[in-house]
Amino acid sequence: MGAIGAVHAVLDKPDLKAVFCGLDELNEYLMAEYIQEAHEPLEISQRNMHVPYDMKTVKEKVVVYLGVDVGSISTNLVVIDKDRNVLAKRYLMTEGRPLEAVKRGLAEIGDEIGNRIDIAGAGTTGSGRYLTADFIGADIVRNEITAQAEAAIAIDPEVDTVFEIGGQDSKYISVDNGVIVDFEMNKACAAGTGSFLEEQAERLGISIKEEFGTLALSSKKPVRMGERCTVFIESDLVHHQQRGARTDDIVSGLSYSIVTNYLNKVVGDRRVGNRIFFQGGTAFNKGVIAAFEKTLSRPIIVPPHHDVTGAIGVAILAMKEKTWDTSTFKGFDLSKRPYGIETFECKGCENLCEIRKVTVENETPLYYGSRCEKYDVVRRVEKKDIRDLFKVRNDLLNTVYDRSVDGEPLGVPKILNMHELFPFWKAFLTELGFSLIFSDPTNKKTIREGVENIIVETCFPIKLTHGHILNVIKKGAKRLFIPSVINLRRPSGNVPNTFACPYAQTIPYTVKASIDFEALGVSVETPVVYFGRGREAAEQNLIAFGKKMRRSKQAVRKALAIAMEAQDAFYKETARIGQEALSSLPSGSRAMVIIGRPYNSADPGANLNIHKKLMDLGVMPVPIDMLPGIENVEGDDDLEHMYWGYGQKILRAAKAIKDRHDLHGIYITSFGCGPDSFITHFFKRAIGGKPFLQLEIDEHSADAGIVTRLEAFLDSIKNARAKGKAGESRAVVFGRKGENRRVYIPYMSDHAFGVASAFRASGVDAAVMDESDADTVYWGRKHTTGKECYPCILTTGDMIKTVKKQDFDPDRSAFFMPSGNGPCRFGQYHRFHRMVLDEVGFGNVPIYSPSQDHRLYKDLNILGGEFSRLGWRAIVATDLLIKMLHAIRPYEVKKGDTEKVYGKALGALSATVLAGSDDGIVGTLQETVKSFLGVERTSNKRPVVGIVGEVYVRSNRFANSDVIKKVEEFGGEAWLAPITEWISYVNYISRNHRNMSHVGLSNRLKLMLVQYIQTREEHRIEHCFKGHLRYAEEPRVEEIIRKASPYIHVSFEGEAILSVGKAVDFIDKGVSGIINAMPFTCMPGNISSAIMRLIQKKYHVPIINLAYDGQGLTNISARLEAFMYQVREYWENHE
Repeated sequence: MGAIGAVHAVLDKPDLKAVFCGLDELNEYLMAEYIQEAHEPLEISQRNMHVPYDMKTVKEKVVVYLGVDVGSISTNLVVIDKDRNVLAKRYLMTEGRPLEAVKRGLAEIGDEIGNRIDIAGAGTTGSGRYLTADFIGADIVRNEITAQAEAAIAIDPEVDTVFEIGGQDSKYISVDNGVIVDFEMNKACAAGTGSFLEEQAERLGISIKEEFGTLALSSKKPVRMGERCTVFIESDLVHHQQRGARTDDIVSGLSYSIVTNYLNKVVGDRRVGNRIFFQGGTAFNKGVIAAFEKTLSRPIIVPPHHDVTGAIGVAILAMKEKTWDTSTFKGFDLSKRPYGIETFECKGCENLCEIRKVTVENETPLYYGSRCEKYDVVRRVEKKDIRDLFKVRNDLLNTVYDRSVDGEPLGVPKILNMHELFPFWKAFLTELGFSLIFSDPTNKKTIREGVENIIVETCFPIKLTHGHILNVIKKGAKRLFIPSVINLRRPSGNVPNTFACPYAQTIPYTVKASIDFEALGVSVETPVVYFGRGREAAEQNLIAFGKKMRRSKQAVRKALAIAMEAQDAFYKETARIGQEALSSLPSGSRAMVIIGRPYNSADPGANLNIHKKLMDLGVMPVPIDMLPGIENVEGDDDLEHMYWGYGQKILRAAKAIKDRHDLHGIYITSFGCGPDSFITHFFKRAIGGKPFLQLEIDEHSADAGIVTRLEAFLDSIKNARAKGKAGESRAVVFGRKGENRRVYIPYMSDHAFGVASAFRASGVDAAVMDESDADTVYWGRKHTTGKECYPCILTTGDMIKTVKKQDFDPDRSAFFMPSGNGPCRFGQYHRFHRMVLDEVGFGNVPIYSPSQDHRLYKDLNILGGEFSRLGWRAIVATDLLIKMLHAIRPYEVKKGDTEKVYGKALGALSATVLAGSDDGIVGTLQETVKSFLGVERTSNKRPVVGIVGEVYVRSNRFANSDVIKKVEEFGGEAWLAPITEWISYVNYISRNHRNMSHVGLSNRLKLMLVQYIQTREEHRIEHCFKGHLRYAEEPRVEEIIRKASPYIHVSFEGEAILSVGKAVDFIDKGVSGIINAMPFTCMPGNISSAIMRLIQKKYHVPIINLAYDGQGLTNISARLEAFMYQVREYWENHE
C-alpha cells in the first residue's frame, strides 16, 4: 500500500522531473559496510554443566517429592528424592491449556518411573498454581519467587542473586545467607522475556534454539537497539535491516537489548551480587548469557536443570514443610480421568467476572476467576479475625455527611482526590441545594471505557477518571462538577507547597479533548480551588462558583463551614480508628500500610482489591490516612523540598513505618506516574532500609501477578533485616562568590555558553559540560530507573561523565542545576542529582540550585548584582542568533556557511558578555547580523513549522534527535519557541502569584523593577535584528497566556500553558504546522498534547506530538516525515 501511495503522490505532481539513474547506486549502497554505533562483541566464559541423574541405577522403590510449575508459556514437572536429586523432569508448552499440559506431564513421568516411586509430598507454583493444586491434590502451594530462590539456594548456598527469565515473565531475587531479602518481577513489558526473543528470531528467519546463540557470539559489531518497548525495538530492528546490518550483528544487539531491558526495568537500582544464577528457559541462550557477563563484568552461572528450577524449588519446599502423614496427591492415573472446563459470566456486580468452572469426575466442582468470595469453596489460608479497615474507611468517606436533597441535579464523578475530599464536596454541594449523581464504584467497565476514550498515554488514574465521567453521563447527568484542585491542605512543618498532581489539576481541561461534552448536551463546571492557601482563599474560589450557580455569598459560606466540618470529622475518625486498630494488633503480628494516593491505594476497583488479598493471606491492611500521627511526623530536607501534597504524606508514612517493627509498607503506583518517579527514591531513603513492596497497577495488571508479589513479600520479610539506616538527606550547599570552585553548567542549548560567561564576569569560574551523547544515556540510565523525565536522565548522565574525567577535582568543583517549587518534576532534579553524586562517592561536590520563583534573583544575588543582567542579555541574544540560524540555514547555497557564521557569533557574544560592556553587545550583534546577511541563499520558499513543548527537549538537539535539522531536510523551516519565554513566565508567576503575602512589598517592587529592566534590555537587543527576521520581537508572556486561556486556566503553572499559547501564536503568524516536543511521560507535555487536539480541530493546521526518551527514534523519524508531507500539502493549499 505504501508503494501505491508513493506512486499517487508523484502523479499528483506532474511538474516533478525524473531523477532515477538506474540500480547502480542502490547496489553500491547495499554492498557498503553498515557503519553505526556498536556494542562490544560478545564472548562467553566457562559455566557449570549439568550431568543428568541416571534413574536406572535405582534398584529399590524411592520416596520422592513432586513439583509442578505452571506458567503461561511452559508447564514443568520434576520428581526429586530426599537428597534433592532430579529423578525425572518434563518441560512442556502450556499452549493455553494448563491442565492438559499437567496431565501429559504426569502421564509421561508415571510411565517412566511411576512404579518405582512413592510420592510423599507434592507442591505447585507458577501463575496456575492454585488451579493445578486443586486438580492434582497438592500438599502445598507456593509463589514462584520463593520456589525459584529455594532451588537456587539448594544448588548453591552461596548464591546471592537470581536472574530468572521465562517466556512471558522475568524475576530478580536477592538472597543473603540463604534468605530472600529483595525481589522484583517484570511489569507488562515483554521486551525482557524469552517470548520477545522468539518473536524476533522468527522475524529474522532463524532458529531460536540452534542458531540464535551461535550468531550472537559470532558478531563483530552488535547493533545498538532500544530497551524501552517491543514496538520500538522491532522498529529499530527493521531500520537496521534496511540499512544493511548483518543478521549476526542484529542478533547480538537483541541479546544486549533483552539484558539491558531486564537490568533497567526489573533489577533497577537493586543489588547485584557476585554469585549470580541465571534460571529459566532463556538461560539456554548463549547470546543472552554473554550479554549479561559483558554488561555486568562478572561471571554468570547457569545451574543444572535451570529450565525447571521453579518446579524443583516447590518440590524441595514440599519436602521441608511436610507435616502430613500421607500426601493428598491424587496419583499419576489422574491423567486418565476425564475433566471439563466451562466459563460463564457472573452478573452479580458491574465487574462481570469471567468464572471458570472445573469439573473432575466424582469431585466437587472448582471455581476460579472471581474478585470476591462468591464462588470460593475452600479458603486457601485460614483467616484470622482481621478488621477490614478499608471498608471502614470508605464507608466513613461516604457517610460521615449523610444528607441529600431533592434539588437541581449535578453529576459528580468520584475521581482523583474525591477519594479523600468526598465528604467536603458532598456536603458543600448538597448544602447549596444540588441533588447529586455520583459515579458507580470502579469496575471493569469503568476501566475499559476510560482506556478506550483516552487520547494521550497518561497514568491509570486519569484513564479511570474518563471512565467515571462517562459513567455519570450515562446515568443521566446533564451538568457535571469537575473542580481543578490546585493544592491540598497545608500540614504542619515547613513545606514549599501542597500541589496536586498536574494531571489532577488539569483534568477539567484535558478531558474536553477526549469527550465531546457539547455533542452530548452536557455542561461542565470547573471551579479552581486552592485548599493550600487557607480557608479565606478557598472561600473566594467557591464564592465565584456559587455566583455562577446563582447562590448567595451567605449560602456559600454556610455550605463551606458545614463541608469543612464534615471533612474534619472524616480525618478525626479515621485517625482514631487507625490508632485503635494498631494499638490492638496482636503481639507477633504485622500490618501492611498501603502507601499511595487515595485514588489508587483506597479504591478497591483500581487496585485489584489488594486489601482483600492481604486479608486472605492473614495480614491486616491499613490505609495510609489511618496511620496515627502521620501529619505530625518530623520532616527532613527531602520533605521540605517536596511540593506535592500526597508526596509529603507518603514520606511521612515512610518515617512512621520505619519506627515500628510491626509495620511494613506496600507502595502502589502506576505506569507513567510522574511524581512517583522521584518520590519512590526519597521514600526508599526515608524508610531507612526497611523492606517494602512496590506494586505498579494499571489496566494490564492481573490478580495472579499481584498475589504472587504479595506472597513473595510476606515470605521475604519473615527473616529480612533492614538494609541500613535511613540515608542522610544532604542540604544543597554552594559557596559564595570568591570560593575557588569551578561551576559546571549543563548543556541544554547554546545559551549555556553565554551564561557561563556571565558567571565568569561575576568572578566565578564556570564551564559548560560536554553535549549529551550515547555515553550520557548509558550513564544516565545506569543511575536512574528510567521512569524519571528524559532531561533528568540526560543531566544525570552528563554529571557522571563529568566526574569521571581525569581532570575533575571534586574539592574545587560544583554543579549548577536550577530548582523549582512544582508542580512539574523539574524541581526535584537537584535533589535526585544530590543522591546520585552521594552514591558514586562525590558527596563533597555541591549543587547550586537557585529556585525558579520569587526567590530567584535573591538566590542569584550571591554572584553579584551584575550576573542577572549579563545572564539575561546572553540568553536574549542567543535566542535571536538561533532565530537567524534557523531563518537562513535552510536556504543557504553552500552547506555549512550559516553554521560557520553562527559559531563565530556565539564566540563573539560570549566574549562580549565576559567583558561586561553595556554598549559592546549591540555592536557585536550588529556585526553578526551583517555576517548572516552575507550568506548566499536561494530564492526558494518553504513551509514554516513552529516548535513548542518542554523547554529542555525542544532546545537540546541531542534530546530531540536534531528535530530542527530534520525539518529542514524534509523541506521546511523551523521557528523555535525561545528560552526567554520561560524566564519571562517565571517572572510573571512571581509577580502575579495570588499568595504573595509572604514575599513582602519590597521584594514585589524588586520583581517589578527586574521586569522593567529585562524588557528594556530585550527590546534593545531585538532592535539589532529588526527587519532581518520575519519576527524578531516576541509577544509579552501575558499575550501568550491570553491565547492559551480558551483551553487551559492560568492557575495551572508550568510549561503546558506556554506550549498551548505559543502554538496558537505561531499559527496566528502563519506557520503551516506545529511540533510539540516533549520527554516521554512528561506530564505538562501530555497535558499540552491532549489540548493540541482542540487547537487542531479549530485551526485545521497539522500538529504532531513527539515524545522523546532516546529510544524509538526510527518510529519518530517515520512519523516526522509523514507529518512534513502533511505540512507541505497544507502550505501549498494555503500559500
